[in-house]
Amino acid sequence: MAGCVESTAEEIRTLRIQGANAIARAALEALACDMAGGVDPAGGRLVETLVSARPNEPMLRNLLDLFLERVTDINEKEEYLDEAERLLNEIARDAAALAEAGAALIVDGMSVFTHCHSSSAVSVLKEAKKRGRRFKVVNTETRPRFQGRITARQLAADGIDVVHMVDSAAKYALDGADLFLFGADAILHSGYLINKVGTGIFCVVAAKYDVPTYCATHTLKVVRDKLDEKVEERSPEEVWVDPPRGVEIFNPAFDKVHLKYVTAFITEKGVIKDILAGAPLRGK
Repeated sequence: MAGCVESTAEEIRTLRIQGANAIARAALEALACDMAGGVDPAGGRLVETLVSARPNEPMLRNLLDLFLERVTDINEKEEYLDEAERLLNEIARDAAALAEAGAALIVDGMSVFTHCHSSSAVSVLKEAKKRGRRFKVVNTETRPRFQGRITARQLAADGIDVVHMVDSAAKYALDGADLFLFGADAILHSGYLINKVGTGIFCVVAAKYDVPTYCATHTLKVVRDKLDEKVEERSPEEVWVDPPRGVEIFNPAFDKVHLKYVTAFITEKGVIKDILAGAPLRGK
């Protein structure tokens, strides 16, 4: 099976496409492309290929499931692409609503700490800047793949003051911060969220310093098909290509963070405390 799905799945696997939102959008476009081209008209095998490229991304699964539900009765190939475009437009409107809701939390003089790269968190900060708010962002580089540098570049390009530091210096960022803003890859009915490794310890430190923590995320990231998710572990070579004999490398890509550490969620529905309300497990 070749085509849009295979090439997109490979880009997702190799992190050429990264970030839950970007992965979900790219996967949807690829699925619609191949279905319109007559590859696996039911879409089941195509979805399996895309999901296997990043099995721990519920927004990817939820968005593709939603697309398949909407195209059940489609007969014309062009309609697959039209429906994908409609869904992508809905996601774009949701993203704008999320940014507006979050921007209302940012006031002049704030110091905002953020970790890794979250398109939702970045959108909140850019919207706040657009509204004329003056604030500083402190962000961590996020080893071993340095996704935090993406955040720093994007914010600086928008004229936002950024202080960039190594992950282990985050105490300096949180001591005096007014807000800790981060994204999420998954929200779990087990009472946890999953986000980039480091988020968990930063939330604990934020609690010690009485810094409010806000998770910017689409409600499509709530896991609806299972209670829990396994934390992805990535290649040891990302951390150390040639470690000495006897040294084992542990490279978890994400943290599970208890929801008790989250002050509130910034979503397309506004700023809410209980993101799991109204998002039951299927069959429950």
